[in-house]
Amino acid sequence: MKLLFTLVTVALIAGVHSQLTGLVVHTQQGDVAGTLPIPTVRQFIGIPYATAKRWEAPQPAPRRNSVFRATSFGDSCVQTLSASNIQFINLVGGDGINVTESENCLSINIWSPSIRRKQGTAVMLWIYGGGFAFGTSNINGYHGQNIVRDNDDVTVVTFNYRLNIFGQPGTPQLASESKSQNFGLLDLDAAVNWVHDNIANFGGDPSRIILFGQSAGSAAADAYTFAHPHDTIVKGIIEQSGTGANATLNPTAWNTVANAVGCASTAAQFSCMQTVPFRTLENAVISTNSAFNLVMDDITVFSDTATRAATGNFLQVPMIGGSTAQEADIFVVVQELVTLGFTIPVVTELGFTCSAGIAAVNRVKVGVPTWRYQYQGIFPDISIRSDLRSFHASEIPLVFGTYNLSSIPATPAEIALSSYIQQAWVSFARDPKQGLLKLGWPVYNPNATTLIQLGNQANQSGFVLGNGELLDSSCQRVDVLQAVAVQLGGLLLPGKGV
Repeated sequence: MKLLFTLVTVALIAGVHSQLTGLVVHTQQGDVAGTLPIPTVRQFIGIPYATAKRWEAPQPAPRRNSVFRATSFGDSCVQTLSASNIQFINLVGGDGINVTESENCLSINIWSPSIRRKQGTAVMLWIYGGGFAFGTSNINGYHGQNIVRDNDDVTVVTFNYRLNIFGQPGTPQLASESKSQNFGLLDLDAAVNWVHDNIANFGGDPSRIILFGQSAGSAAADAYTFAHPHDTIVKGIIEQSGTGANATLNPTAWNTVANAVGCASTAAQFSCMQTVPFRTLENAVISTNSAFNLVMDDITVFSDTATRAATGNFLQVPMIGGSTAQEADIFVVVQELVTLGFTIPVVTELGFTCSAGIAAVNRVKVGVPTWRYQYQGIFPDISIRSDLRSFHASEIPLVFGTYNLSSIPATPAEIALSSYIQQAWVSFARDPKQGLLKLGWPVYNPNATTLIQLGNQANQSGFVLGNGELLDSSCQRVDVLQAVAVQLGGLLLPGKGV
């Protein structure tokens, strides 16, 4: 009896402690229990936000009767770890190769202030990149702890979404039914709705949610604005090195993989593919060198996106958009390491600089508060290759404050720039219309000195202003750039590579 009394007492004390520290939180699917990795930040990771069968739209996660222990990351969605993708991950010092993969991967992660700090915070929902082929929230560089630790009035959320053949199969069977098969984008929709419905209980403000993403994640955020022009949930967008993603109606990749796994082009092809083990499909995608781009379905990705952009038919919320100064550096090195092939001198302009400029101008034309940046920081600890400059994804460790994962010490300028970028991103999240004005950032005008240059040699720990029209001078000859690109071949652009 004494032992039973002791056990009950301990359980009651633990329950009271969890409630007082805010580590047990109610969601629409049931209670979740998180941890306090540091005294000022609560962490809830691996929470199921949806469930989905293969090549079906996500559905709400089932209700639970017991407390879910949100103490470890969920499985990552199935990756396409081709030789070039592995080299990219290695070059940026990523640790996303040895994660556990499965098709039961739709989970969400939350870092929120401890309950002694300000609650009702702005919410930043991160979308990882990876060319819609690989990527996971289970990467140390994407942990939101440091942003929340070093900034008040902010909660950071990350999540997993489906990729490659599992995320956008491009199957003719589904196309004939006029259904969207951009399942990764549908997963984003589900994550946005889950956050809106549940984040208040974690200390977030459901009326202040922004999306921010990089590369394919940025392109997904951009796609969200076109698919949801009248959305009332998302109040701002930060697009880092990615705008409209490549899309296709061509089922060639699907048929190639189907033939490789023994599902010939017959009436039963789709049902046959549904029964193939995911690892077999994953290996077939890699061995056949098949690329699965987003599908132009006129539901989530539109054939008339350019017209919609020009006429303002998109979600008109404030935006920060930009790119890095030498996006292509890392793609050049990947090509050299994998194929000992050519360099790609036009990728930076064609794939990133010009598209960022176009996206910014389209918003400026319809009166959307818009800020445009170019990241120019060069720091030795960001990559294992010292010859890489401001390459694609090099700003991510500064955005998340996770530069300290490297064995090379961060420089004082890098630490200061990271703090400044975080301050800017968080200020925008708190108040998308006015937050950046308070930091002295002018709204973007391509014909004036309003381009925010982050980490420029003249001010490595902050910004200096530049001219967007000058930056985009080569974009006026985009037809020439495209012709060169075709001759070189193999461009790694959003939706096609990283």
